[in-house]
Amino acid sequence: MVHIDGSFGEGGGQVIRTSVSLSAITGLPVEIVNVRAGRAKPGLQPQHLTAVKAAAELCGAELEGAGVGSTRFSFTPKHEVRAGEYKFNIGTAGSAPLVAQTILIPLALTGLPSSVSILGGTHNPMAPTSDYLERVYAPALMEMGVSVRISSPRAGFYPAGGGRVEFEVTGGSELFPVRRVERGALRKLEAIITTSGLPDSVFNRARVLLEERCDGVRILREEKESNGPGAAVVIVADHESGSAGFAGLGARGKTMEKVAEEALDQYRLWRRSGAAVDEHLADQLVLPALFASGESSWTTPVATEHLRTVLWVASQFVEIVFEVGETVVLRRV
Repeated sequence: MVHIDGSFGEGGGQVIRTSVSLSAITGLPVEIVNVRAGRAKPGLQPQHLTAVKAAAELCGAELEGAGVGSTRFSFTPKHEVRAGEYKFNIGTAGSAPLVAQTILIPLALTGLPSSVSILGGTHNPMAPTSDYLERVYAPALMEMGVSVRISSPRAGFYPAGGGRVEFEVTGGSELFPVRRVERGALRKLEAIITTSGLPDSVFNRARVLLEERCDGVRILREEKESNGPGAAVVIVADHESGSAGFAGLGARGKTMEKVAEEALDQYRLWRRSGAAVDEHLADQLVLPALFASGESSWTTPVATEHLRTVLWVASQFVEIVFEVGETVVLRRV
């Protein structure tokens, strides 16, 4: 059994999600203690528990001690990951994209088609938005040989939730390594403004600011059904090497100008860095890169604690050699 100290590194949900993903893929049982010890509210919350149970369903894993508030649990796979049709409901506004990322690579590596629907939040702080998954994460996986389509037909904003993330994956048993050291030329720059239950003036305020301050940006509007009102802006920069994404999220009392500026400020910082991937994709590439046929390398504007944490968790399950800095280099031994 692999033993994981959940307080390591960023000390949050990423330790849990990466651990159960790798346990499902490798068949190695895992015990995690000090679950989310680095958070103000330690232990498994509904979003994390849904990710654990989703991974368990793929491989028939036996769970011991896993419940809301648990600070220790074990996960013991009983068979290989099985492709199929799956549905999961977080039951809160917790992040559906994070649950999707927990199980997508295990399902892809089966080489067989699967379809998944997850109910929950789609635009959450400290998590990738559904737009980001669709326009940044999915294209990166497709370049690695994973045939995947991600969509979000319904938005889920905090606190109402009720959004839906869906994905279809039809293979990826043999993955290509990541090669994203140079950014290359900009092919297109888009800003996706998502709103639910809000007047047109909210969209227009974000549009005007972005058109004034972001040369060459193409504005896309997505008005989605939702259980409650909400808004978000996601800027996607598509370069020759791939895409990077930057989000601003609405909140009560927060102007749409501020939401747009949040996304724009992140984009400008990344643009000045010269890195080929954004800091969030930098750690999200680790899991698929572990199963690629060769050495992967990508540049990031900053080697975050999330990146270092996921590499540490990965090293507990598989033998790897890696370097972390402005350039991340990773290969299996």
